[in-house]
Amino acid sequence: MRLVILAAAAACSVILGPMPVSAQDHAPGDPRRNQAAKLAGLAGFVNLECPGLRSDPARLKQSVEAMGVDAANLEQGELLLAANAYIEAYRRDVPASCRKAEAMFGPAGSIIPGMVVPR
Repeated sequence: MRLVILAAAAACSVILGPMPVSAQDHAPGDPRRNQAAKLAGLAGFVNLECPGLRSDPARLKQSVEAMGVDAANLEQGELLLAANAYIEAYRRDVPASCRKAEAMFGPAGSIIPGMVVPR
């Protein structure tokens, strides 16, 4: 399972795009921590901007911890700053970002199924 989550995180980076410049300034050096911040940012974005969708906190926590990152660390310091930068990056095109989130992380998602669910 851990290998699947790590592969999914790498695919997430390719599909969702490069890290926004503002996130690069605050992101930690470990790629797993970067991916965890990206997932947290995506979850936060979905909760704020996507009508009819929400993130599943348990699935997010499971995915992040499978990457070797303590989910509690996403709520403070550099990981929080990086996650917030991702939220802003996804807001550049809300409709497209919501569609991608559902396609890749929804119930039948291609990356981490079930991380984004209907409200």
